[in-house]
Amino acid sequence: MEATLDPTYGEAGGRPVASWIKMPIESVGHASFRAPSGSITTLREDDFFHNRQVVILGDTRHLDSAEAG
Repeated sequence: MEATLDPTYGEAGGRPVASWIKMPIESVGHASFRAPSGSITTLREDDFFHNRQVVILGDTRHLDSAEAG
């Protein structure tokens, strides 16, 4: 299973990412998942073991093509 997360503001992506990896709520304030505004974060869950991973954090390649066009 793969999902993408498109945070509007850089720090806004932190809590959904923490939730995705099932970080205990009391630990969320000690972690930071910073990404540029408008960036895309790719999340993946292994279909067999159901391990969750942050594959790409804060990808901005799609913005490069928008600037060039």
